[in-house]
Amino acid sequence: MNNTYASNLGAHHWTEMSDASTPSITHPHTAVSAAIHRSDGATRNKILRLLPPAELAALVERSELVEVKSKQILFQPEQRLEYAHFPEDCVISLVTVLEDGDQVEAMTIGNDGFSGIPIFHEIESSKHKGCGQITGTALRLAAKDFHDLARELAGLRRLLHRYSQFVFETAAQSAACNRLHVIEQRCARWLLMSQERVGRDSFDLTQEFLAEMLGVRRPGVTVAMGILEKAGLIAHGRGNITVMNRPGLEKASCECYRTIRARQAKLIA
Repeated sequence: MNNTYASNLGAHHWTEMSDASTPSITHPHTAVSAAIHRSDGATRNKILRLLPPAELAALVERSELVEVKSKQILFQPEQRLEYAHFPEDCVISLVTVLEDGDQVEAMTIGNDGFSGIPIFHEIESSKHKGCGQITGTALRLAAKDFHDLARELAGLRRLLHRYSQFVFETAAQSAACNRLHVIEQRCARWLLMSQERVGRDSFDLTQEFLAEMLGVRRPGVTVAMGILEKAGLIAHGRGNITVMNRPGLEKASCECYRTIRARQAKLIA
């Protein structure tokens, strides 16, 4: 296990959150090691892995490892942002909520990034809702600590700027994808990216939630998932999906998956 990372993580509590406004319930930090999925004990978050050791130690020292659950509300539109999250193996959705209550996913955040871009840009709130998409863990920092560290640590600040650009380009690519590509292609892209972010083949997900995230009706997702399952690419049960054939799923996806992945490799490096 990476000694610097592990020793700093061990100094913090495991925190389970029920929602953004409920006080945290702390548990012994012995649960921390089970949340780190790399064999060497290092962080899975790509931004944190690129930090110089001293900067990573400074960030971890002011953070805590928390569990983010599926459908858990992290913040509401226009609500003051209290935290930034660096996912380890959870996935967080930024969701656009319309006046009639309809909502659609604007951005997905996993171990390739962080939630809290408005804080980085010195903005106190967001027009989006933040919620857990796939259950897992994240390193959480209080907004003030995150803002201060972004100002003090040059390596972190550089990566946050580059990730901000990646988010903009991903949103633009997704807009084209949502307009031009069929549902099964979009489902395949979403499942591939989710698998990469959580680091495992199986993860919790309902068709209803996926339809909400893709901004389509549930029957459309049901048909798309049926096509992918019949082809032997995935298997799904109640509230769970397993990727069975990743190369086949890549072929079933649209070009947007490859485009986003290539841009990520160039910017988050």
